[in-house]
Amino acid sequence: MTAYSPSPIDRFMHLIQHLSVPYWLTFFLLFILQSIINHILAWIDGWLPAFTFSQIILLFPLWQWGTLAAIIYLNRTSETAISRFRPLLDCDDDAVEKMRYEFTTMPTRGVILSGVFWVMVYSLLTWLSYDVFYVGYGMGDLFQVWTFLQGLVCFATGSVIYYHSMRQLLLVNRIVKMVKRFNLFQLQPVYAFSRLTSRTGITWMFLLVLTLLTFPLSLARWLALAILGLQVVFALSAFVLPLRSVNHHLVLEKRRLMGENRRRVESALSQLHQRLDQNEFSEMELLHNAIGGLTAERDILAKISTWPWNASTLTGFLSATVLPIVLLVIQIAIQKWLGG
Repeated sequence: MTAYSPSPIDRFMHLIQHLSVPYWLTFFLLFILQSIINHILAWIDGWLPAFTFSQIILLFPLWQWGTLAAIIYLNRTSETAISRFRPLLDCDDDAVEKMRYEFTTMPTRGVILSGVFWVMVYSLLTWLSYDVFYVGYGMGDLFQVWTFLQGLVCFATGSVIYYHSMRQLLLVNRIVKMVKRFNLFQLQPVYAFSRLTSRTGITWMFLLVLTLLTFPLSLARWLALAILGLQVVFALSAFVLPLRSVNHHLVLEKRRLMGENRRRVESALSQLHQRLDQNEFSEMELLHNAIGGLTAERDILAKISTWPWNASTLTGFLSATVLPIVLLVIQIAIQKWLGG
């Protein structure tokens, strides 16, 4: 069926999904467990007083398990999208099954390269922020080593969501280009992949919101602003870019139908003028009804949207995009009010 086998991360997530409890609950319990371990080690290290809580300790567990849960969620969303888009595809069931596999399974090589890249990024960030974060926060040697190691694992595995999302969006772009013609009067299959692209963007925004809630803005305000800007750009790109060709084909189809309508109106008006010039009024009512019908058709076509998503999908996406921006503004305002 395919030329590659599942990556180790896919195998792990496959195992999680076959447990007797929901996958999201399993990841939530792992998040709680890692957060508890972090706090215990912080208490032993003396960085935190015993039985006190620090929200920043939740950051790596969040990105470790939250991203893997998001990948499973997006995989299931993609399977639903493919099923709904299926009527527009001129291919056999084996080809569709291959699409499902590609959407839900990452190649090992890509996952490894992604992990290596993000480990390098994390190492650079650690080097740049060592004095501000590790030393400035007064972490002891034990907790410094533990934080670095879990961050290393988190960036190597959790950050694969970027590779996963980019890969899925490229697959969306490839599949929608396989459709030769879209039907303006049957748009539900057309909207199928907008559900996936919008939820990909919303997922990134949701993770950003959780990050802003756990990351102390006073530590690196410029970094928070940079991350916010990049995530918003990524989310907008994820929602819009993969479906550009769908919008293009819908526009062309609408122009074609409007052109046919105008030609028929021209023909009907020409016949009407001939009857008037020749004083033949026997078919005038029929021509009048035909012109009225063509006018109604023109109005119907004009109201059909050529955007490859419905209004509720767009509203939900924009709401999710605005939320982290509002949250960051509130954080900055509170800090200034408190004199931070």
